[in-house]
Amino acid sequence: MNRAIIWDFDETLARRSGGWRHTLVDALDLEAPGHGITPSDVEPALRHGFPWHEPQRPHPELSDPDLWWAGLQPVLREALEGAGVGKPVAERAASRARSEYVRLDRWSLFPETAAALDRLRASGWRQAILSNHCPELPDLVAGLGIGEYFEVVLTSASIGFEKPHPEAFARVLHELGGPQPVWMVGDSREVDIAGAARCGIPGVLVRRPAPGFDYAPDLVTAVEMIERATDATPR
Repeated sequence: MNRAIIWDFDETLARRSGGWRHTLVDALDLEAPGHGITPSDVEPALRHGFPWHEPQRPHPELSDPDLWWAGLQPVLREALEGAGVGKPVAERAASRARSEYVRLDRWSLFPETAAALDRLRASGWRQAILSNHCPELPDLVAGLGIGEYFEVVLTSASIGFEKPHPEAFARVLHELGGPQPVWMVGDSREVDIAGAARCGIPGVLVRRPAPGFDYAPDLVTAVEMIERATDATPR
């Protein structure tokens, strides 16, 4: 069989406790214990500046992991400075963000993730991950114990394109060898589902329902919806 599911990762299959805002506070804890800064203090400044905030702009020059993190450093530092942290401490804490963000003890799978992946593997579906994420995504996937399910794990940090840029979807389809049928599952209506649809890939939205989109409240339900739709398609 050559049918495939493309999964988003963050907030679809797994999540980091507190996301980027908690990452910065965790890093700051190591540099300035008792600082008094909260995740809410740094959150506003994290709504821009990441590569995925400008998905229309390719960034192949950042495909080296060190360069990717170096490009993000000013964004993280300025978020801390904007919350009142002095520049030297902000600089050091921002540098620590890389190791703090990818700590496995801060990441967890959603309760139904393994069951959904198992079901697809048992019925012969090929599986891939395409995520707007940091360079260490393949290591996170492996560390969470789900690497064996995926033929392909692509992160935007490495390929230089952010979803919903069509080249991001083209890259994963190329790596999979042009599967048919192919579906997308993710938590973002625009980045995952609408972006895939513009490339001819149907999808199921999870976690956050939105009008006009096929929605499943959990991953197992999403798999069931895809199986029914696939079985109903004339061959």
